Formats: sequence, C-alpha cells, structure tokens
Amino acid sequence: MTPFSVCHEIAKRNGSPLFLVSRLLGEKKRRLFLSAYAAMRIIDDLVDENFLNADHPDRHASRVQTLERIEQWRLQALAASHDTFVPDARSLEPMVFVALRATVGVSDLGEWPWNALADAMIRDVREEEIVTWEDFLAYCEGATVSPATTFAYILACEARDDRYVLAQPLDFCRDHVRQMAIFCYLVHIVRDLAKDARKQVQLITIPRHLLAEAGFRRETLVQGLEDKASLEPLIRALLERAQALLEPGLERIHRIPLRPLERMILNRLLKKYIDLHALLGADPTRFL
Repeated sequence: MTPFSVCHEIAKRNGSPLFLVSRLLGEKKRRLFLSAYAAMRIIDDLVDENFLNADHPDRHASRVQTLERIEQWRLQALAASHDTFVPDARSLEPMVFVALRATVGVSDLGEWPWNALADAMIRDVREEEIVTWEDFLAYCEGATVSPATTFAYILACEARDDRYVLAQPLDFCRDHVRQMAIFCYLVHIVRDLAKDARKQVQLITIPRHLLAEAGFRRETLVQGLEDKASLEPLIRALLERAQALLEPGLERIHRIPLRPLERMILNRLLKKYIDLHALLGADPTRFL
C-alpha cells in the first residue's frame, strides 16, 4: 500500500462527516485532508479506544506507555510539519507520517494543531476531570478547535507550486472556527451520551458542575439511562450552551474567504450538525 492509501483506509473507518464531505475536494487538497485526518485519527483512537475504554487496572498499567506514545506522535507530527520526518523503529504508523510530510511538510499549517491535540490527549490519559465550563473550553482547544482549524485551513488554503499557502495567519482560521467547532462538539457529546456512558465514564467530557446541576456525576450517568426523562435537563443544558454559540459561530465562520466548492463543502458539513441540534431540541432523549 502507498502512504496515501493507508491514510485513506484510516480516514474512512468510521464514516466521519468530515471524510464524507472531503470526497468533494480536488486531488491536492484531498491528499492534504487524508494525511492530516489520518494522523489525528491515530492519536484519538489510541487514547479513546485503546486507553480510556480499558478497565481501571489496565489503564493504570498502561498510562506511562500511552503518555510516551502521545509524545512520540507529537514529535512525528512536528517533524512532518517541518518536512523532516524520517521513519525509524519507534515510529507510529510511519506511512501516515510519510504522507503527512509530503503535504503538511510543504504547507504553512505550522505546529499549533499538533501540539494542541497532543495536550488534550495527555489530559485524557492523566484522567484530569473537567470541572468548570472554563476547563471545558480549554480542553476544547485541543480536542475540537485544533482539528476544526486544520479542516478550515484545508478549505481556505491555495495549492500552488507544490505548496499549500494560506492568505491569512492560522490564528485567523482558529478564531473564526472556534465557536462552531465547540457547537459541533457539544452536539456530538449529546448524540453519543448513552454510548459513552455505557462504555467508560472517562469518555464523558461534560463539566462536573453541569452534571451536578442536573443531579449527576459521571459515574451515575449510566443509571440515568434507565429513566431517560431524568437526563433531559442535562441534555437541554448542553443544547442551550450549543445554541448560544450557533448564531455568532455561523457569522464568524462565514467570514473565512472560500471558493464556491469549499464553501459548499463547509455548508454541507455544518448543516449536518445544525439539523442534528434541531432534532435533539425537539426530542432530547432521541439517542438514549
């Protein structure tokens, strides 16, 4: 398999809306998407599926090793972003980072997305509970704003002279996608609440104070699934937080200058989450 076919297989595994709409991109931007998405998917799956989904004794036993693998992933991503990645015996999924070097390595995307995502994954592995809304927003910088900024970069950049170049600083994309990224993440949390509660409480990233206001702790959410109505206040609180982000978020994200194709791709993606938010608003317990 080639580096980009490996990235394609990783990217299509879970049928992500990002992957589905990315099929409309031109070849050069699609290669950039596939390599960046696959690299981020690797670390997310490592933490969520392999670590957080394990029982407590297994998590305790593998914590140091998992933190070391996150740091290895970070170093590989940074090397690829500087066009210097060379596979060796320690490399995680080296073919993906060969592809990443061939795309991100000739871009001005920079280091921030990789460092921010790694920091969020480290917080997960250390099992640092999110207590306040401010904690949640800080966690979101790596967990959702970083991938969203990367996708916005892919849509907004120009592929020219074998390089990817953004007309604005990356901070411009980050600042203009932040609210919609968090909106989409909150909708995602509500949609997957029952699934995550049944798997492992460590997958729950709802701030402790919001859980407490609804009469829950992370450990008791699964019991709430037996009486779905008891979870409705919590779900409505999360949906209200999302609603507060929707209008200003749309206004800001539409300030990012995009060509018609990329604008259509972005609008299709956003519509999926906006429609899901409306669906949950009409029936908060729909996915419980």
